[in-house]
Amino acid sequence: MSSSKHLRIAILAVVIVVTVGGLLLVWPSYREAKALNHQAALLRTKGEGYSIQSEVIDRLTADLDEMTRRVETQHKVIPESADIAGLMRVLSMPVDGVTIRDQTFTTGQPKEAVVGGDLTAMATPLTIDMVARFDSIFALIQAAESLDRLLRVESLNIVCEHPEGEDELFVSASVSLDVIYDPPGAREGG
Repeated sequence: MSSSKHLRIAILAVVIVVTVGGLLLVWPSYREAKALNHQAALLRTKGEGYSIQSEVIDRLTADLDEMTRRVETQHKVIPESADIAGLMRVLSMPVDGVTIRDQTFTTGQPKEAVVGGDLTAMATPLTIDMVARFDSIFALIQAAESLDRLLRVESLNIVCEHPEGEDELFVSASVSLDVIYDPPGAREGG
């Protein structure tokens, strides 16, 4: 064999060894890089999905906060019992002789909250009679309306009193409220 033929075979052998060696070294890295690119694309897609979901969650959270605020400011709770004693404690004002001379509470018999309706809610009348300055009467009505439970102002009757010889103006007021409640037994029986 000639030396040029040996040289060609040696070059061919080196090329084959380098090619096979390169393929053996490069091919696994190429496959791994391709798999990593595929995973990166999947993660980008998931990330975009999470971004959209995050926007939806943020919007729903804002909607929930708005609805919660509306419920807290515009809607009242209908408790299971009238709790007249607790209500009287909350609405009772100190009789000091200066702003309030007298305050009495009178309760009536429970009745249907909506006469002839399908509702099971009941209403217990509560009348608050006061002799006081007008701002105290107004404060009582505001306190009743600011409670988180449902009360209905049925009537308000105010009569001015200005006895002879007194400088201060007091009013006699009768505030009639309906204390709305929904007893659990009425719901089950209806």
